[in-house]
Amino acid sequence: MSTDGGSHPNLGLYVWQRMTAGALFWLPTSFLFFLNRHGLDSTLRLASIYFLAVVIFEVPSGWVSDHVGRVGILRLAALAWVAAHGLYLVAGDSFGTLAGAQVMLALGFASKSGTDTTLLFDTLESLGRVGDFERLEARAAGLAFASTAVAVAIGGVLGFVDLRLPFAASLAAAVLQLGGTLRMVEPPPHGPDHPPGGGLSLGPVLANLRRPVLLWLLVFLTLQQPLEGMALDLIQPWLTRLVGSSFSDPGTAPLLSGALMAVISVVGALAAAAVPVLRRGLGVTRSLMALAGVETAIVLGMALTASPLLLPLLAMRSTQAAAAPVLVSTRVSPLLDRGHRATFLSLGSLSGRLLYGLVLLALGGRNGLDPVLGLAAVFAVASLGLLVITSPLAATDSPRRQV
Repeated sequence: MSTDGGSHPNLGLYVWQRMTAGALFWLPTSFLFFLNRHGLDSTLRLASIYFLAVVIFEVPSGWVSDHVGRVGILRLAALAWVAAHGLYLVAGDSFGTLAGAQVMLALGFASKSGTDTTLLFDTLESLGRVGDFERLEARAAGLAFASTAVAVAIGGVLGFVDLRLPFAASLAAAVLQLGGTLRMVEPPPHGPDHPPGGGLSLGPVLANLRRPVLLWLLVFLTLQQPLEGMALDLIQPWLTRLVGSSFSDPGTAPLLSGALMAVISVVGALAAAAVPVLRRGLGVTRSLMALAGVETAIVLGMALTASPLLLPLLAMRSTQAAAAPVLVSTRVSPLLDRGHRATFLSLGSLSGRLLYGLVLLALGGRNGLDPVLGLAAVFAVASLGLLVITSPLAATDSPRRQV
C-alpha cells in the first residue's frame, strides 16, 4: 500500500490542515485576556457571542460544503481565522472589536466543522480506501492534539509576557493553514450524490433522524459541546483562584494554564490514538457515554474544590474532544450519503453551540465564580443523565453494526 500522503495530495495536506488548525496558542490564555479587560460577566458574554455566531454559520457552511465543495469552505475557514487573530491584536479594550473577532473565529470553526473529516472520507472513498478512514482520522486527530500541546505550552509563556502575544502566534499558524488549503483539490464524486441545483433544505437531512441511532448521535453532539466548553472555559478562572491571583492581575496563571493545557493536549493525542481499541472494547455508544462522564466529573470537581489534587482529573479534559469526533464520524459517515454527511455533522455542531451559547448567557447572569461553577455542575450532571437515559436508541438501528 502506498504511503498515506502518496496516493492523493489531500491525505498529506489534511494532516497539515489539522495540525495548523490545532496550533491554538491562545487556548490557555484567551479567557484570561478577556477577564483582564472586561471581567467575568462580559467575558461570558463574549464567549456566548462566539457560540451563537457559530449557530448562524454552521448549517449554511455545511450545506455549501456538501453541495459546492469541501476545499473552498476550508479556505474560507483559514481566511476567517486570519481576520479573527488580526482583530484580537488590534482590539485593545474595545468590546465591539473583540466581539467582531469572536464572530470571525466562529466563522472559521463553523466552516471547518464536519467539512475536514468529510473531505478525508470523500478522498478515501474516491480511492476505494474507506476502510482506512478510522486509522487515518485517528492519526490526524492525534497529531492535531500534539500540535496543540506544543502551541499551548508556548502560548502560556507568551501570555505570561503579554496576553496579546498568543494571538500573534496563532495568526502565523492561520496563514500556514491557509497555504495548505490552497494546495488541496476537490475529491471527485463517488457513488450517489446530491441532486443538482438543490436549495438549502434541511428536510432530507432531518429525515435521517427517523433512524434511532442517528437521533441519539444528534443528542450526543448537542450535549457534547456544552460539556466540553464548560470543562475548558472554566479552567482558567479556576486556575486563577488556585494560584491566589485576580482577574485583573492573573500572575502565574498563564504559565500554569499553558503547562496544564499542554498535558491536556498530550492526553488528547493518546485518546485519539486509542479510539480503535476503545471502540472494540466498549462499542461506540458506551465509549461516548464514558467520555461524557469524564467531562461531567471535571465540571463537578471544579465546583466542589479548588484543590491542586483536581489537576490530574483536569488533565483528562480533551479525551472527549479527541476521541468523540472520530467515533461519531466513523459511525455516521457510512450511514449517510455524501450530500448529507457534512450537513448532519454541522447540524449537531449547531445545536450544541446554540445550547452552549444559551448556557453561557445563563452563567453570565450569575454573580461570582462560585455560582457560575455550581450552575455549570448542575447542567453537566443533567446532560450525562439524559445521554444515559436515551442511549437505548443507539441500539435499535441495525443488529449488524456494533453500537
